[in-house]
Amino acid sequence: MTVSRSSIRPRRLSRPRVLIPGVFVLSILLGIVGATVSAAVEAMSVRDDLASVLPEIEAIRAGVDGVGTDAIDPDGVQRAGDAVERALASTQRPDWWLAERVPVSGANFEAVRTAVEAAHVVVDEVVEPVLGLSLDGLAVDGRLDAARVGSIARTSARALERLEEQVARLDRLDHSVLLPQVASALVGLDGPLREASPLATRLAPVLRALPGFLGEDGPRDVVVLFQNSAESRALGGIAGASVLVHIEDGVLSVTRTLGGADFVSHADPVVPLPADADALYRTEGYATAGTSIHEVTARPDFPYGAQAASRLWQESQGVTPDLVLAVDPVALSHLLRATGPVVLADGTELSSDTVVDELLNGVYRDHPGLSDEANRAQDATFTAVVQALTSQLQAGSMSVPRAIGGWVQAVDERRLLAWSPDRVEERALVLAGVGGGLPERSSRSVPFGLYLSDAVGSKLEYYLRQQVRVRAGSCDVDGTRTVMVASELSNTIDTESELDTEAFDYIAGFHEREGLPRGWMRLRVMAYAPDGADIRSVRVDGTEVPYTAGSDDGRPVAYMVVTIAPGATVTLDVDADVSGATVDAVRFLGTPGVRPVEVDNVVELC
Repeated sequence: MTVSRSSIRPRRLSRPRVLIPGVFVLSILLGIVGATVSAAVEAMSVRDDLASVLPEIEAIRAGVDGVGTDAIDPDGVQRAGDAVERALASTQRPDWWLAERVPVSGANFEAVRTAVEAAHVVVDEVVEPVLGLSLDGLAVDGRLDAARVGSIARTSARALERLEEQVARLDRLDHSVLLPQVASALVGLDGPLREASPLATRLAPVLRALPGFLGEDGPRDVVVLFQNSAESRALGGIAGASVLVHIEDGVLSVTRTLGGADFVSHADPVVPLPADADALYRTEGYATAGTSIHEVTARPDFPYGAQAASRLWQESQGVTPDLVLAVDPVALSHLLRATGPVVLADGTELSSDTVVDELLNGVYRDHPGLSDEANRAQDATFTAVVQALTSQLQAGSMSVPRAIGGWVQAVDERRLLAWSPDRVEERALVLAGVGGGLPERSSRSVPFGLYLSDAVGSKLEYYLRQQVRVRAGSCDVDGTRTVMVASELSNTIDTESELDTEAFDYIAGFHEREGLPRGWMRLRVMAYAPDGADIRSVRVDGTEVPYTAGSDDGRPVAYMVVTIAPGATVTLDVDADVSGATVDAVRFLGTPGVRPVEVDNVVELC
C-alpha cells in the first residue's frame, strides 16, 4: 500500500510547547503570590512579636541608665527573648525568603527580617551576657580582682561592639521604600538602640583597654591632674595639685601628692610647640603654655599638655607616667554620685552636692591669704579627696551604672581627659572621647572654639557665668559661610561686703599687679576657627576691637583680653568666614567652667 506524503499530517506540537512553559510560569507566579500572602500573614505575627520586644528593650535600657541592673525584671528579659525567637523563626521560612524577592514589596520583608535579626543579636548577645555578669566580689581584702575585672570588661566590650554593628545595619535600610507601618516599627526599634549606641561607641574602646590600665601586664603609674576651674585655663583650669597612683596586683595606692611649688617653672615650653603656636603663646612677651605645671592646660590640646606634665613629673620626681588623667571638681561630683560621700581625714564629708563649692571656693575661705602654707593646705584638700575616692573604688563600693552615667556626663562636658604614651591605648582614649586634642573638622561639622585663661592669678572664675549663641549666615555657592559666635561673660559677684573680707584675699588674686580693683576679672580669650577659615572681626559690647591674629598648627586664632567688673556682663562676638566644605553644622568647644556653659546653637542646614 502506498501512502502519499500529503496524507501524513504532522502532530500539532506548537501549543503544548507554549502551554507547558506558561503553566510552569503561572505556577511559579501563583506560588510566589501564595508565598507572599503567607509571608504577609506571618509578617503580622512578626510585627506583633517585634512590637512586644520594644517595651522590654526600652525597660532594660532605662533600668541600666537610671538605677542599675538589679531593677530590671528578669521575666521581661525572658519575654523579649521568646518573642525574638518566634519572630526569627518566621523570617527563616521558605515563603519569607521568596517574599523578599518580589519586586517593590520585597524590600519590606527584607527590612523586617533585618530588624528581627538585629533585635535577636541585641537580646541574645548584648543584654543577656551583660546582665549575666556578676559584679559581686570584684574587690577582696582591699584588692581588685584584676582577672575578673578584665573578663567582665572584655565581655562587655564585645557586647557593645555587637550593639554598634546592629545599629549600623539598621542605618543602611532605605526607609523611603517601606510601607508606613513597617517604617514605624523600625523607628520603634531604632529608638532605644540608637540612644544606647553613643554610649557603646565610647565605652567599648575603654573597656578593651581597661585591663591594661589596671595593671594586667605589669605595674602602672598614673598621674592625676586636678584642674582648678576657679582659675581658668583653656582646657578647664590650672593644674594646681596632682597625685601619683601606683597600680599593682589589684592594689591602687596614692604614693605621691604634689602641689605647684613642687615643680620647677621654665622660661620656655618643656615640650616644643609648633612654630605658629609657640609665637601665639608668647603674645604677652613670655611663654604661657607648657612652661610649668600650672600651664600644661593653657593650650586646648591635652596630648600636648599631658606630655608636658609627664616631662615635669620626670624632672621633679624621676617618674615616667604610664597614663595622665585630668579631672575637675565637677567631674568628681559626677563620680561621687556612684560612690557616695567621702570623708576626709579631718572629718569633713564631701558629697556630689558639696564637693564643687568646697574645693573651688570654701577651701580658700578656710585657708585665706597668699602664703605657701595656705597653698599647701588647699592642695592637701584636693589630694585628700582623691585618696578617699581611690579607697572607695578599690573597695568596690560604687554603683556601676551611676559611675558609667557620671563618666559619660564628664566626657560630654570635656571635664575628664586622658593621655597614654602607648599608641594603642591612646587610640582607645581618643575613640572614647577623652583625648582632648585640638578641634578637628569632621564629615558632618566644623569646630569653633572659645577658650579662656585667667590673667589675674585669681579664683574669680568661680563666679563666672557664660552663655554662647552660635549662628551662621547664608551658604555661598563656593561652600563659604560666615559663622558667628557670641559669648556673654558675666561676673556674678554683687556684694561689696564680700569683696572686703579677709577670706576673699586669695580669691581676688593679684589684681593690683594688673591695675584692677578688687573682684574684677581679666580673661585672656582665644577664638579658634576651623582650618581654612578667615576671622573677619572681633567685637566687645558691639564695638569692633583690635586683636592679635595668629594660628595654632594651621588653625586661625584671634587673641584678645576682656575685663569684667563685679556684677557686669561683657558680650564678645567673633565672626569668621569658613570655607573648604559646606558648613551644615558647627560644634562649639569651650573652656569647661564651674557652671556649665549654656550654648544656643541655631545653625541651619544649607
